[in-house]
Amino acid sequence: MQTTWKPILQIAFTYIGTVVGAGFASGKEIVEFFVQYGTRGLLGILLAAFLFIWAGVRVMIIAYRIRAESYQDISTYLFGKTVGTVFNMVLLTVLFGTTSVMLAATGAIFMESFHLSPQIGIWLSMMAIFVVAKRGLLGIHSVNGLFVPMLILFTFLVFLYTQSWETGEVVVETVRPWVWLSSPLYYVALNVSLTQAVLVPIGRQSRSERPLIWGGLLGGAGIGLLLFLAYCSLSTRMPEILEAEMPMISLLHGLGIGIPTLFALLVYGEIFSTLVANVFGLAEQLKQLTRFRPPVILCGILSVCYLISFVGFGSLLRLLYPLFGQFVVLFLFMLLYRQLRNRTV
Repeated sequence: MQTTWKPILQIAFTYIGTVVGAGFASGKEIVEFFVQYGTRGLLGILLAAFLFIWAGVRVMIIAYRIRAESYQDISTYLFGKTVGTVFNMVLLTVLFGTTSVMLAATGAIFMESFHLSPQIGIWLSMMAIFVVAKRGLLGIHSVNGLFVPMLILFTFLVFLYTQSWETGEVVVETVRPWVWLSSPLYYVALNVSLTQAVLVPIGRQSRSERPLIWGGLLGGAGIGLLLFLAYCSLSTRMPEILEAEMPMISLLHGLGIGIPTLFALLVYGEIFSTLVANVFGLAEQLKQLTRFRPPVILCGILSVCYLISFVGFGSLLRLLYPLFGQFVVLFLFMLLYRQLRNRTV
């Protein structure tokens, strides 16, 4: 039983850790996608949890059955060669952009929370990313096995501290009809399409479908549970929580100076786990396009992201995300379409 559940838990933790980056850990994404819609946001979380389970399992199963070398093979399978190539190019650019932004964010954390030069944080992060990503999925599983339980514990402690079950406050809801329904669709589609970078290698390297199904089930359910706990905690401070840059930490004001430091470490850990997954996924993709050895590819990716982090990638991301936003919802529909059309894959 131990050997059976070990790969399942590894897949589940890696799935959770790749999805829950800094935006999730800080609570900002949860407020934007769910909390601001009040009680309807709970329905959105239920829908998101179901979609995370279904889409995560589907991506890994497809990768396992067609022996996908990278997410480019998944894109081609879903969209066809022409549209799949366009989707893959946009996805590759967005991955480079988000990786560069998160790399710069590690430096900001070192400066603001630990009062060290941001370059120290960036260079230490790049060296650690290289070491972990070079180990492949084993290294990614190890990182997420460390940070994901910490995130679950922190989120549960915040839930207990806020005592949301005793609050009598009325949750303020936005008046925009049906936006709450599209919000979880975009949230899941965006995260799963980017998480392909690590889900596809997991599916390809699996020895059977069973750990993929159970790992996707536990991972998706775990994401849903974290969303629910954070939603309950954050809802106790509506509507003022809408203005907070770090909503989760704003809930803990007054608990002493040690809490911000612990939270900064947690956010850094979540950024790092997502960074490792992104760099690993980019390396897997570029291995198909170049003949360079994996360590050279990793160094190249980190060097490019380091240079971009100086310039800032925000303006380009603002142009890419609207385009990518249209593709990601189509991504979910194509997963469903292929499942219904071809029962064998």
